[in-house]
Amino acid sequence: MNILSENELLTKCALAWGDSGAEKGEVFTKPNIVDFMIKTSGIDQAILLTETKILEPSCGQGDFVLAIAKELCKKASLNGIVNGGRFNSLVTAYDISSENISNAKRKTLEILNSTFSFEDSKELVEQWYKNTDFLLEEKQSRFTHVIGNPPYIRIENIPVDLLKAYRKTFSTMKERADIYIAFFEKSLSLLNNKGVLSFICTDRWTKNRYGSSLRKYISNSYQLDLFVDLYGQNAFKAEVLTYPAITQISKQSNKQTIIIHNPNIDELFSNLVARSLNRNIVDFEGAIVRKDVVNSDKPWMFGSPDELKLINRLESEFPLIEDTGCKIYIGAATGNNKVYVVDGNLDIEQCRKIPMVKAGDLKDGYHRDAQQFLINTYDENGVIDLERFPKLQSYLEIHSEVLKSRHIAKKQPDAWFKTIDRVYPERADKAKLLIPDIKSQLTVIYSEGFHPNNSIYYICSKSWSLRALQAVLLSGLGQLFVSVYSTKVSGGNLRFQAQHLRKIRLPQWKNISITTRLRLENAAVVGDLSEAKKIVFSLYNFSESEKQILGY
Repeated sequence: MNILSENELLTKCALAWGDSGAEKGEVFTKPNIVDFMIKTSGIDQAILLTETKILEPSCGQGDFVLAIAKELCKKASLNGIVNGGRFNSLVTAYDISSENISNAKRKTLEILNSTFSFEDSKELVEQWYKNTDFLLEEKQSRFTHVIGNPPYIRIENIPVDLLKAYRKTFSTMKERADIYIAFFEKSLSLLNNKGVLSFICTDRWTKNRYGSSLRKYISNSYQLDLFVDLYGQNAFKAEVLTYPAITQISKQSNKQTIIIHNPNIDELFSNLVARSLNRNIVDFEGAIVRKDVVNSDKPWMFGSPDELKLINRLESEFPLIEDTGCKIYIGAATGNNKVYVVDGNLDIEQCRKIPMVKAGDLKDGYHRDAQQFLINTYDENGVIDLERFPKLQSYLEIHSEVLKSRHIAKKQPDAWFKTIDRVYPERADKAKLLIPDIKSQLTVIYSEGFHPNNSIYYICSKSWSLRALQAVLLSGLGQLFVSVYSTKVSGGNLRFQAQHLRKIRLPQWKNISITTRLRLENAAVVGDLSEAKKIVFSLYNFSESEKQILGY
């Protein structure tokens, strides 16, 4: 009887993902981006060397391998090389989709056969491509180059057994880390001395909490050579919700990092960047050169030196916002707003309804009362005894089928009716500052008597006057911190999440004079942004050059 090993079983499970690109996070890369990465990683210059070994850990239909094959054929023809067999180990490309592998092999064969014999070309194709899960492959070859576009798959969409195996294997796959984090870790671990990795991928991990373990992993043994953000550009053959960045990392040390913001990538530009990396001298405009981007698990900040200098000063002189008596929360997630968000006419027990505000109610800096209520399935002891509230029970039982299908209900079937997050009625009563999550500019709205929905973050304070705090945040200070610590998403928007808002620095309220307090509060109430800036710049001792950074 043939008994499969644990790894073979998991690999079979991985292949059972099927050929759905949506399931496997497949987004294919445009040719100009592929060519840029091949040049800047040094693959084009090393392609004929016998020691060159290139890894593509998630090849899709072969965008990168096809470009490498074209470069190989061009270089081989120029050098009179007709023996294709010598390149059997040049490329190792993985994909879990048999359909992808089949298509990539066919296209690659056509390219190689333009220079090498059919037999040699066929042999190269068979040697280069592997239809298996790269993350579970036990063979540990070493590579001079790793290049590609790792899949972007949220943890909810990864089969449970695979997720357990990935988390067990990869130390950087912490918290809500997406699968591309594991691709970074394993690919980096397979680099030989002075090897180079070049990935195009979302940049969220460079600043978000779930990327901290990978950032520390890189800081311990690797060097960030190049970071190119592509904000506002469509680098892929399909639309994506998050902006990508090209991240080039090498197994070297004590080198500088070249940062490039939103460039026009063409052949000339690719050659300029490749030459600068090779010579370690930047000789083109638009680049920022730094040596301090990577620092243990700290977020990677890619702003201008003046912005970062200001941030560093404020961080050294002022405490974090939550160390001044302020507390940042996220609104309640229900798991089904269509059921739990109701109007005032619904006939259920009044004590189970809490006035609620959604992000859509926050327009032009104002809270527009939409007369919506959030059903509260909790009391001071936790989840309510539903039988004590017969009207609510009747209402929820009408929707029991959809509510019981939720993940949270399956985990706790006896409490199938509860919302995902616990609701605290006392927070609805408190005055608070509301901050919608996804916006291009920080929006801060004063509100009382409403509980925020989950797309809103909010601040309560035991010390600071919330009106005064509103003026400080809207002065440009809040925008500065979030823009440095957050990454951009579709539409050029920032994420005003708790983890970014908590980076903001504030003076202690007790250290602010009565006159300044009153001026801040009045500026917020009347909406005088210019006055708020003047007060805040004085409060933080901003120099003239620092004022310019905040647009004054």
